[in-house]
Amino acid sequence: MKGEDLTLKQRKWMKEYIETGNASEAAMRAYDCKDRVVAASIGYENLRKLDYVEFMEAGGVTDKLLQDKLMEGLSATKVVSARVTGKDADSRTDDFIDVEDYPTRHKYMETALKLRQRLIERKDITSGGKPLPQPILDALSNNDSNKKDIPIKEAN
Repeated sequence: MKGEDLTLKQRKWMKEYIETGNASEAAMRAYDCKDRVVAASIGYENLRKLDYVEFMEAGGVTDKLLQDKLMEGLSATKVVSARVTGKDADSRTDDFIDVEDYPTRHKYMETALKLRQRLIERKDITSGGKPLPQPILDALSNNDSNKKDIPIKEAN
């Protein structure tokens, strides 16, 4: 659904959906629908057609906000307790310090790369999620290009 293509009811549905987070409830309110099954169907269809960029902007999530939050996350720190030890240590040598939070920074970087379509998740398209047969694993581990190809029998 693009903004210029939305009907009045679809605009109202989007507003209600942002407010409630529930597509069926939003449909019941926007379309004055009394039947939950019909409302669920309307909500599903609207979600299926939804332009998420416009939807996010309607909810206040602009590109600028995403950029600001991304930069904030790439600089994430965490507070840890630290104890100064040594000859003069006493009860006042406990402190809390900020240190880099690398796992959080990594998640933000991963998300940014996905948004920029520069990180593609690998998908298993050959084995259907099942373990590969041992002959295939053996062939993959023999990575010497001077050797002849090893014939692989198909597993049942």
